[in-house]
Amino acid sequence: MRYRDMNRLDDFSHDVKVILDFIGEKKYQSALEKVGNDLRSKGFVTPFDDALFALELDLWNLERLRTECAGKFTLLPARCHAGVDFLLGLGQTIPVLSEKGKAVLLGRIEDGLDSGLWPLRHELGIAANLSKRGWDIQFHDLEEEGGFDFLVEKRGMTCEIEAKAISAFTGWPIKPENLNKLLVEIKQHFKWEDASAIPVIGATLTSSLLPDRNELQQLVSAFSTVAQTQVELTLPEAQVRFVGTIPYTTADKVVAALEKQSQTRRLIVLFNPNHPKLILEIASAKPIQTAHRIIRTVKDAAKTQFSRSHPAIIWTHVNFIPEETFLKLGATQEGRASFLDSVANAILLSQKRDHLSQLVFSGGSFLSKTGDAARSSYRSIVYDSPICRFGKAVVFERGRVHPDYREA
Repeated sequence: MRYRDMNRLDDFSHDVKVILDFIGEKKYQSALEKVGNDLRSKGFVTPFDDALFALELDLWNLERLRTECAGKFTLLPARCHAGVDFLLGLGQTIPVLSEKGKAVLLGRIEDGLDSGLWPLRHELGIAANLSKRGWDIQFHDLEEEGGFDFLVEKRGMTCEIEAKAISAFTGWPIKPENLNKLLVEIKQHFKWEDASAIPVIGATLTSSLLPDRNELQQLVSAFSTVAQTQVELTLPEAQVRFVGTIPYTTADKVVAALEKQSQTRRLIVLFNPNHPKLILEIASAKPIQTAHRIIRTVKDAAKTQFSRSHPAIIWTHVNFIPEETFLKLGATQEGRASFLDSVANAILLSQKRDHLSQLVFSGGSFLSKTGDAARSSYRSIVYDSPICRFGKAVVFERGRVHPDYREA
C-alpha cells in the first residue's frame, strides 16, 4: 500500500470516521476520557505523565473538536500534531488490511488505549516515511501475526523492517509506575503545616524504588521528619536530606521554576501543581542502563524476527525525549564515540548480524512546517552496516559510515 502524499481537512475527517467505525465511537471516547480522569484524580505532576499520555490527550482533544464540528474538521490544533499524524496513518491503514489483519490491529488498538498507543504510532510513522520515499508496504506483522513489521519493495529490491519503540526511561532504576505509587503515599501521609513555604527534600535511593507499600510509607515518614527537623536521615534504602524551603508565591511560578530546575540538574522533581506542599528531588545511586537495554532489544530483534532472506533494517524510536536531548545522543564529544555510535558498535560489526543493512534511531517529536504544509516529524540518525552480506542495501539515505569499522 501507499499513503497519500498530501492530506487535507476532508481527508482527516474521513480517516477519523473510518477509525470510529472500526473501534466503536463510545468505546473510543470512554477509553480516552478515562486517561484524562485518571490524571486529574492523581493530583501530582511527574516528568512521566505529560510525556507518557501526550498522544492519548492529543486524541481526546481532537475527539472533542470532532464532536463540536459534527465530524467535519475546519482546523487542526498545531499542538496536537502527534495525534493528527497517528489518526491519518491509522485511518489509511485500516481499509487495506485483510479481515485477519484488521482483527490483529483492533486488538493492538484496544490494548494501546489501556496501556499506551505510542508503539503503534511509531510503526505507522515508519510506514508513512517509507511511502513518502516511494516504497510499497506490506504489513507483515499484522497479516502474519509475528516476525518483522514491514515487507517493503521498490524497483525490484525487497527489505524487511522491524520497528522498536523504547521509552527514554528504559533502564532507569526509578520506574514511573512505582513513582506514582510513592506519590499516592505522599498525598495521603506527608505532614507539613506552613502554608507560606514549601520544603525541598532530597532523596538518594541506594538502588531501585520498590513498589512495596510499607517501604514507601517509611520513605514518606522520613520526608516528613526531615522537613520538620531539617536533619538528614539515613535509611537502609535511601539517604534523605533537607535541601531548603522556597516561599510560596503562585502555583504557576513555582511549577515553571521547578521544571527548569529538573532539566538543569537532571533530577526527578515531584510536586503538586495546584498547591505544592512538598518538592521532592529523587535520584538513585544505581546507574541508568539505557544503552544496555537498547542493545539487548535490537540484538534480540536481529536474532529472532527476520527471515534472513532479504536485507533487514531495525528502526528504534526513543520516546518521551526532547529533540535537543536526542540529537546529543548522536553527537561526538572530544573525539569520543557518541551514545548511539556505541550502540551501533555493539550491533553492526558482528557476522552473526550480517543480514542487517541499516540501523535507524529517532526521537524528539516536533511540528515541521514548509510553506502552508505542516506535518508531525522527529529527528533521526541512520547507520549503514559495513558488512551486510546483501551489499549496500539502503532504504534510508545519508547513513553514517560505522565509526569503528576498518576494511581489511
